Formats: sequence, structure tokens, C-alpha cells
Amino acid sequence: MILDTQATFAVAQSVASAAGDVVSTNVYDTGATADTGIGENFFLLAKMNAALAGAGAAIQVVLQTSAAEGSGYTDAAAGPVVALASAGANANLAKIRVPIGLKRYLRVVFRISGATSSGGTASAYIVKDVEALQYGASGFTVA
Repeated sequence: MILDTQATFAVAQSVASAAGDVVSTNVYDTGATADTGIGENFFLLAKMNAALAGAGAAIQVVLQTSAAEGSGYTDAAAGPVVALASAGANANLAKIRVPIGLKRYLRVVFRISGATSSGGTASAYIVKDVEALQYGASGFTVA
């Protein structure tokens, strides 16, 4: 997997917040005047860098899109809601195929729910491929 700095939404961004949306530090401008997402697949990949903190807090990564930079963003795709117990350091938050039908500007929000998060950092990127290989248990054989 190759990470491109131009396709980065957030790098170890703080997600400490009251319940609500923490907007990514970067916005991705597709430069397209027409539909984004047609053609080759690309994915939204997000992970925790430092564990989420705050009793009862949960986090969800949401891809948003807008025709105008800075306003009018709507949800386009969302990862699962990840509870505090599963949002440890290096935990995957989302591996989502970017949908067809997006507008020119893309951003990510880290949606905090349940309670205020008092700490944690997260990163989010657009990538061409995701880690998808799954290996069997040690000593596993197929007859």
C-alpha cells in the first residue's frame, strides 16, 4: 500500500472532542467537474494512532462530499461505529471503497458518539488498495 501526501485527510489528528464531528485537517480536491469514483477503485483507509480515551465514547469515520469547498458537505460513506474498547492504538477504523457519485471536494469527519472523548489521535487517507490478505492459523493445512 502506498500513501500519498496529496491524498491525506489527517495524520495523527486529535479526536478529543465532545460528542459530534471532528473535521479532518485536509480536504481532497478531486479537480473533477463530473462524477468522482468512476473507473479504478480507490479506498478510504482510517486508523487510530493513539487509543481513544473517554468512558463511553465511540468513534466512526465518515467520508463527506461537497460541490463547494468549505460548505455544504453531506455524508457519502461511513465506516462502522468503533467502541472505546476496540479503538486502541493502531486499530483499523475504516476500509471503505469510495462510492461513485461524489462531488468535487472530499473530507473526513471523525464522528464521536456516546460521550466526550478526552484523547486519541487518528489518521485517514485515500489509497489505491487495502490490506486484504487473511492468513490461516499457525499449523493450518488443507487436505
